[in-house]
Formats: sequence, structure tokens, C-alpha cells
Amino acid sequence: MSTHKICLLGGTGFVGRRLAARLSESGHDIVILTRHRERRRELLVLPTVRLVQGDVHDSAFLRSQFEGRDVVINLVGILNEPGRDGRGFARAHTELPEKIVEACRQTGVTRLLHMSALHASPAAPSHYLRTKSLGEEAVLRAGGPDFHVTSFRPSVIFGPGDSFLNRFAGLLRMAPGLFPLACPEARFQPVYVEDVARAFVASLDNHHTFGNRYDLCGPRV
Repeated sequence: MSTHKICLLGGTGFVGRRLAARLSESGHDIVILTRHRERRRELLVLPTVRLVQGDVHDSAFLRSQFEGRDVVINLVGILNEPGRDGRGFARAHTELPEKIVEACRQTGVTRLLHMSALHASPAAPSHYLRTKSLGEEAVLRAGGPDFHVTSFRPSVIFGPGDSFLNRFAGLLRMAPGLFPLACPEARFQPVYVEDVARAFVASLDNHHTFGNRYDLCGPRV
């Protein structure tokens, strides 16, 4: 595998920290964009990682950090927003990917890996999935002979320190048999965080992944 100069957005999050470690192990030069550099200083122990503080929604900042990079990886996502009108989801999941695509074009980035979500669709019942779908379509539509895009659609992601399954398990331990399920018929096919990180790394130089999207699910429902 050749080494790359990578700009990683969302690199301080649950998946991002694992992905940064794997990329660093492979010798890639990684810049992680973050709003609060001092909160994730532990990432600086990775030998090829640099943290840069700034606002990823600022197009000028994106261009300044993409300059000289050949790969951009976007993991940015939110699960909650202050209001209920979907604007927060649209900003993070749709408008930001559009800005990323434009900044890539302007700075000569040739590879973009993007994280969407399983069941993302324009007709989905939630702002989260609808805005994820719009962002995914924007990045895939931008792909071409000189700009290679791959999108991943993970299910619920679990692993040490995750914010969903471990919290859910803790609630069940506190009140076994008494915790009410809002949707008792719901089914999950969770995927392990290291497997998600592995998929991103494996796709970097794999031309068969160019222009494609991949569902990432675990083996059990």
C-alpha cells in the first residue's frame, strides 16, 4: 500500500480515533481537523498525526487544510440537534459534504472517503437519515475520473467506549426486565468499530471501490 497525505474530519470521534490509529500504523501522514485541540491531545502520541483546530464549516479553512493533501476522509455526523426542524442535521450531513466536495475540487484532492448511514434515503422517516442520504448523493455525484469517491453506510457501531450499545447495556443491568423499549420490534445488526476502520483503510487504494457505496453490518441481528 502506498502512503498518503490525509485530512481527516471527525477524527476525534468514536470511529475516527480508531481509524487514525490504523492509518498511522500504515505510515500515512494525517491531519485531523478539530474544534477543540486540547480535548484530544492523546491522539498526538500517534507518530504521523497532527491536530489542527478550526471550524470545518468554514470553506476557507477547509481549503487551507486540504492543500497538499491527496485524500480526505469525512466521518462527521451528529445524532442529536438542539431543535426539531432538521437544520442541525442538514448542516452536518448535507451542507458540509457539499463544502468538502467543492474544497477538494479547488485544491486537487483526488480521493474522498465518506461515512453515510445504513438505510439513508430521501424517503427515510428521520431527519438524520434523510440528510445523510442527501450528503451521500452529493459526494457520489461529484466523483469522476480524477476524483474517486467511496461511501460507507454503517449500521449501529459498537466497541469499547461506544455511546449506544454500552449505554443500553448499562440501563438493562440497572433494571433487568423493566427497561421499556420504544420499538420492541426493532432489530439491529451492529458492526464492530475496528471492522469499520478496517474497511476505510482497505478501500484507500482499491480502485474497485471507486464510485461505490457499501453497507457495513455485523454478522448477527
